[in-house]
Amino acid sequence: MPQTLIELAGDSGAPLLNIMPANGFPPQTYLPILGGLAGFRAISLPPRALWGDQAAPTTFGNWRDAADDLLQGLEQFDLRDIVAVGHSLGGVLSMLALIKQPGRFRALIMLDPVLLPQAALDMLTRARDAGRIDDMPLVQGARRRRKVFDSREDAYSRFRAKPIFADWSAEALSLYVEHGLRARSDGAGFELTWSPEWEAYYFATVYQGVWQDLPKVTGLAPTLIIRAGRSDTFPPASFARAQALAPAASFHELRGQGHLFPQAAPLKTARIINDWLRASL
Repeated sequence: MPQTLIELAGDSGAPLLNIMPANGFPPQTYLPILGGLAGFRAISLPPRALWGDQAAPTTFGNWRDAADDLLQGLEQFDLRDIVAVGHSLGGVLSMLALIKQPGRFRALIMLDPVLLPQAALDMLTRARDAGRIDDMPLVQGARRRRKVFDSREDAYSRFRAKPIFADWSAEALSLYVEHGLRARSDGAGFELTWSPEWEAYYFATVYQGVWQDLPKVTGLAPTLIIRAGRSDTFPPASFARAQALAPAASFHELRGQGHLFPQAAPLKTARIINDWLRASL
């Protein structure tokens, strides 16, 4: 199945901004941020999890493969001068794409990227090499994710009760329900658009080379890296290490926010991005 291009907001002739979402989240959940980022044609060339009915791989690949998919999509649709905005998984994929083809990008914005401590990355590597990656909590949790719902209303009420969505507005959660579910082919309810199998796959293949690659962004494009104050994906030690390895980048911390701050605090996020873009481009 060919690469999917999702039009999110803005006029066709405006400067381009590509949203690369976090694992498991449709790009439409970032629409509240885009409402605060005027003047862009906002699109998303998402990972293969959102390309349709493509099954998750049964053997391990690499997040570089997904970054290559992004670059192939940009070439396919003849897109360049991109402001790349990536959240979590999407932040790392956007960074890898920039490093490989810097000429296609104007700027890189990483929202709470997956920059785990080296010890955690090494542990994941050992688990994968030993065939025990399915024992890791994030992978197990993804595989156990409820996949099928009787109705969108049923899904909304179930999601609303979960701690992960506690600080989401009704608008953000409604966007997740609208775009994160699709009607089942047999007509029996709705299923997750981003399947648990794909979510588990991305958790199981967390990119190991982030600390070697992060310094390479220096001089390629203006870069902004935002950390959630309560993040366990980009902990304080990693934030300090990132600042040391990429001193030319701009850094910001959103205190009191969790990993999903782009959905929980879209106006604050948009304000930080806007201020930085005005100063940097």
